[in-house]
Amino acid sequence: MRVKTTLCLLGMATILASLAAGQGLTPLPAAAGANRNVCDVRAFGAKGDGEHLDTAAIQSAIRACAEQGGGTVYFGPGIYLSGSIRLESNITLDLGHGSRLLGSDKLADYIDVGRASENRSTSLIWAIGAHNIAITGPGVIDGNGRSFIDKVHPKKYGAYDPKFTRQGTEIFARYTENREGHFAMLPRPGVLVLFIECEDVELRQFRTIDAPNWCIHLACCRHAVITGLDVRNSLHIPNADALDVSNSQDVRISDVYLEAGDDGIAISPCADGYCHTTAENIVVTNAVIVSRSAGIRVGWSAMDIRNLIFNNIVIRDTNRGIGIFVRGNEKIENVLIANTIIETRLIDADWWGMGEPVQVSVTPWRLKGELGAVSNLRLVNVTASSQSPVLLYCDVPGHIRNVLFDDFDFTISTGLLVPIFGGNLDLRPAQTVDRGIARYDVAGLKAENVDDLNLRNLRLHWGSAVPDFFRAGVEVAGFRDLIIDGFAGSGPSNTTPAIRLRNGVGATVTNARATRGKLLSHEGVVGMVIPPGQ
Repeated sequence: MRVKTTLCLLGMATILASLAAGQGLTPLPAAAGANRNVCDVRAFGAKGDGEHLDTAAIQSAIRACAEQGGGTVYFGPGIYLSGSIRLESNITLDLGHGSRLLGSDKLADYIDVGRASENRSTSLIWAIGAHNIAITGPGVIDGNGRSFIDKVHPKKYGAYDPKFTRQGTEIFARYTENREGHFAMLPRPGVLVLFIECEDVELRQFRTIDAPNWCIHLACCRHAVITGLDVRNSLHIPNADALDVSNSQDVRISDVYLEAGDDGIAISPCADGYCHTTAENIVVTNAVIVSRSAGIRVGWSAMDIRNLIFNNIVIRDTNRGIGIFVRGNEKIENVLIANTIIETRLIDADWWGMGEPVQVSVTPWRLKGELGAVSNLRLVNVTASSQSPVLLYCDVPGHIRNVLFDDFDFTISTGLLVPIFGGNLDLRPAQTVDRGIARYDVAGLKAENVDDLNLRNLRLHWGSAVPDFFRAGVEVAGFRDLIIDGFAGSGPSNTTPAIRLRNGVGATVTNARATRGKLLSHEGVVGMVIPPGQ
């Protein structure tokens, strides 16, 4: 006899067992939770066949569980086609083995949640002001991004003027070929999973694929745990960040694989419009990231960002490893990046970034008031390889300060794309178009207008046939209070210095050696300390 029910199945183990024995039902997994209400979406009319729209049935299951004080909404094996569903307090979505929650390919099935950021106001799974909410696996959330690709109209390029680039119009011609580029998109849903102003959030052990836009976004949330996620977005869909954490506090992210056509992890992205609070106390450990923009992006943001730790991270096959950006009056402070491997390269398309393993930049964009700053940044035990330099850049002194590189091993290689795209500074978004992508002579590590920079135990290695726009191994200009201790490496050629210092105040170089050519050149420096023998 088939059981018809309009209420939640009670989640106590004894009742589940008796139901299974007496009615031919399969007991729900232990993950659904003992002594909690369990709502199987099929009991509320979900078909799970990938053809019928199951939105109403899923929402009914959530509402029924919530009315009984909360519980678990369970998805058994099947494909559940859905539009927007709202998660309520004290509810866990449990995506069981063999389950797939498939986003609808019709925009009409996504509702406006009443809040927007960068014109994104719809979502597949969303909650506002909820507490004690969770999504658990091992099932799949499929964003169906493939349904929103514009295969007719070409991708448009902008935010720079080719005449300011090193390559001129040739760089634009190459971008239009779009060999590894992003697709043009049709109107598309806003965010795959969106939680705004929620507290006690848990995202655990599920998989997401093919997000059509931002994938998982925690905005203005407190006390969140994100662990064991496997995110596989298309490397060709723009803005499909794997994980955005904006204006949120007390967040722990661990043991994740993130693959995305835009940023891997973004903290407080793009002057977020959902709310205006400080992002702070965020810890990321044990992550592997592949992306076409930044593996890790911190800023830009309308509000301050502080107290971040990134530990045991692998970033690979990415157009920019770590990007820390101030574009307004926000402050980014107290950031530790440790025990990290970064492998970046120039991507053959117009993604933002020029292959830098690290870029820290402060430059105005739609600035109102005083320009903000980056301070107290630590990179410890980092191994990097790239076709592009490490860049620390500010237009004026005093806005990047107290930066430490300690035990940083960096190898610069060459390749076919280096003369095509290299030798440019990509500061997008920038106040004027001449700052978007612009010709710029670089070094293995170049710092401009940075105060209190400490380069300790830096090792620098070069490949062959390095272009002449690399002018030194390490170049620091416009500085105040520089320490270089334990450097080993060289310039890009026998005729270029390993270390070049320009127009600064207070420099100490100790325990440094050139593996070839000249060790040090300096001009316009006041207060040099160089021990005998250097």
